[in-house]
Amino acid sequence: MKLKNKDVITLNNNGQYLVISTAVFEKENYVYIVNTKDNEKFKIAKIQKNKLTEIPNDQELIKKLIVLFYENSIRNLDLNELARKSLKTPKNFE
Repeated sequence: MKLKNKDVITLNNNGQYLVISTAVFEKENYVYIVNTKDNEKFKIAKIQKNKLTEIPNDQELIKKLIVLFYENSIRNLDLNELARKSLKTPKNFE
């Protein structure tokens, strides 16, 4: 299973989740996903073949992954897209 930022996936509980970030830690692939209808519902999971396995409540692992997710998100920002959105010309100047 290959996931990338902005992918929308449906889990077994029929919930749809948006991929926020991915990371590789100790040769394992992880994903940070958020429910598309309730952003307070999120998961950090390990990608294993064609399935996601939610990681246990391991605070040390979660701390390390959060840093990697953040770094990867910053690295993947499309600054040109952000600039275009923030610099839209007002209609009366077109």
